[in-house]
Amino acid sequence: MSRPVGRRWGVALVAVLLAGCAAEADVPQAPPATGLLGALAGVRATDGSATQVEYGEVAALRALAERDGRFLGLVGYGYSRVAAQHRVLADVVGFDPGLATTAVQVGRDSWAAVLRMDVDVAAVDAKLTALGGRRDGGTWTTAGDDEISPDGPLARQGVVTGFQRVRVQAGSVAHATGAEALRWVTEPGGRTLADDPMVGELARCLGEVSAALVSRPKTGLPMAAGVRTTAAGEATEVVCVPDENPKALAGRVRDNLETGQGAREPWSAVLPGARVEQPADQTGVVRVLVPAVPGAQVGRVFTVWHSGDLPALFG
Repeated sequence: MSRPVGRRWGVALVAVLLAGCAAEADVPQAPPATGLLGALAGVRATDGSATQVEYGEVAALRALAERDGRFLGLVGYGYSRVAAQHRVLADVVGFDPGLATTAVQVGRDSWAAVLRMDVDVAAVDAKLTALGGRRDGGTWTTAGDDEISPDGPLARQGVVTGFQRVRVQAGSVAHATGAEALRWVTEPGGRTLADDPMVGELARCLGEVSAALVSRPKTGLPMAAGVRTTAAGEATEVVCVPDENPKALAGRVRDNLETGQGAREPWSAVLPGARVEQPADQTGVVRVLVPAVPGAQVGRVFTVWHSGDLPALFG
């Protein structure tokens, strides 16, 4: 059974992570420019944006999947809410998210996404005009904030939300369910998710990943999962969880990986070869590293994340 994480524990965990940050405060830190941390540096830290983060190096994952079917399950990370419709979106809104270089998607009920990609701004403007959109400065409005559109060209393609607000410029497209969510990614200002003591530290724990999920829920266990890849097709899967007593948690996770039972099969079968470590440069974090299995699909940590089973590994 997983151990519940309430608000009080969440505050204590943030304090532990902040202490680790303070210990490293004398070490110069350059602002992250690329990768997951670079994407997080472009998103304002709010309770809404931190609830769920999804990141994908879309072009790199697409290239891997074209050469090796083991990576097909990673295609769509960073734009998963519209991944099933990505090809038809080119006809409706003027761009295909699947052709992005990188993508980040933040939030749960209200949400926003940023696609870094070559884009024909005039073509997108024309498509949004055809949808009845209104342009105010650089932002398009196609519907009311968080309004579900049950009909129209987007709905006929299975997309009923996420394009209420759109901002397009050379090199990127940002779209969201409403004005405030769009501002998370177009006006990050102040503290960003890269600076957030929970989300930022979990992202640092993951390292250089090509796909990632990071969650700081209002209740429940904060977690991060990702997959590190190389152009040669190597992969290592990663899970990171904060805890006030990481040494004790690491011991429980090792026991679960050796003899524990997951929801459907032993953890040793779910994540074979996994090992547990405590990052030397981070206080209060436990990391699990899972090697690739020859012939098996890459992304098993995401499978147990989406099934809801992953928190039990840390219980």
